[in-house]
Amino acid sequence: MRRTGKIIFIMSLMILPLLAVSCEKEGGGSGGGEFTIDNTLYGYGPYYAIGYSFGQGSKISTMESPGPDITVHARTDAEGNVSGAYIDTPQLTESFALAGEFDTEEEAKNFFDRLTGPVSYTWSSYAGDVKKNQVWLFKTSGEDYVRIRIISMLLSDTAEGPYVEMTAEWSMLPAGTKSSAVDG
Repeated sequence: MRRTGKIIFIMSLMILPLLAVSCEKEGGGSGGGEFTIDNTLYGYGPYYAIGYSFGQGSKISTMESPGPDITVHARTDAEGNVSGAYIDTPQLTESFALAGEFDTEEEAKNFFDRLTGPVSYTWSSYAGDVKKNQVWLFKTSGEDYVRIRIISMLLSDTAEGPYVEMTAEWSMLPAGTKSSAVDG
């Protein structure tokens, strides 16, 4: 009886670290989750940034192959001060559509939860003028659709230059989604 207790104790010590690592993964896997990315550049030529891959459900470097689906960038005014943000993709196709802008987080979340796919949106090669409480659709290179809700935006002028940090919720729409609408 005493030996069984030791075996269970040892096995639990082996399993707990694995559970902790799986719970730490930002993004929530390949189905959806939450992430935060910024426009910080790393390296010394070539420079690289950290973007987000929806297929991997994680942040990855722009130096990786394949690279991230999206990266965030600061928009500046004529004096070089940060004036906004935009999301970019290395895809050379029109991949972004603004599905909605809302006054409150609750309105944005309700719309995001009910959005089931694209209907008749205007698509662009980047998501311009990104703000809190917007919901965007993103078309991946594999022709899948991802809905993105902007949770927060931090814009700042720093000693290193314009800085933007974006936190978003995302979820992959069902495979084969081509034309649907907001339910309810």
